[in-house]
Amino acid sequence: MSIICKQCGYENPDGSTVCEICAESLVERNVPVQHVQQFVQPQPMMPEPLEESVQSVQSQPIASNIVQVKTVSQNAPSADDGNEYFVLCPESQTKTILHSGNVTSFYCEGCKKQHEIDGFLWNIEQRKKQGTSANQINSTASQMNAPKGDNLWLEEVNSHVRIDIDKAGGILGRYGKYGSDFFQSRGFLMVSGEHCMITYEMGNWVIRHISKTNQTMYNNMVLGANEPNLLEDGKVLILANTVSFMVRIG
Repeated sequence: MSIICKQCGYENPDGSTVCEICAESLVERNVPVQHVQQFVQPQPMMPEPLEESVQSVQSQPIASNIVQVKTVSQNAPSADDGNEYFVLCPESQTKTILHSGNVTSFYCEGCKKQHEIDGFLWNIEQRKKQGTSANQINSTASQMNAPKGDNLWLEEVNSHVRIDIDKAGGILGRYGKYGSDFFQSRGFLMVSGEHCMITYEMGNWVIRHISKTNQTMYNNMVLGANEPNLLEDGKVLILANTVSFMVRIG
């Protein structure tokens, strides 16, 4: 049996490994078969319908990071606790009414001296305020309904000393146009020389805090520097947390 050369076609005798004519190899080569993995292109994912997505988001609970903050005004008026505060002088047995339980000094009308409240000899006492009678209510109502004038004066709550303010206006203080004799004779050293400015503007009385060292409190509020505040009849004016006046307009 002959072996035919695939290169030149010559019939070589059986058992030949090389073609006698062209020297081509007559032995068949086993070529390994390469297995190629077919690449399958991934199919793009189709987006969910918009309505379903919206419903899915709406159905999920939403965490809230909102924190409620309560704003507290620093100048908020103090609440009336229903008590009345006073100091009893052991020398003259005179009772001095205080505007609050935080007062550190006061002037006694009995012994005519300024005293420091030290918690030992001088103690602040308190008691429940007395109820208002029907006659007092009717009297207050008649005063409110009565026509008001435009004259202004300040009445000290303990001594009832009256400081009249004229329409020209001016400074209230130890060295001011108004109250200087009263403050210096009573030893109210905490009251500034120029503590407040009082003016008459367009039919209204206006007060401005001008002291740089001690505060002014009006109607339970600490006044800001040079801010205009309307004075009203029956309101309380406190200078340097020491002396209290009732505002009177009539």
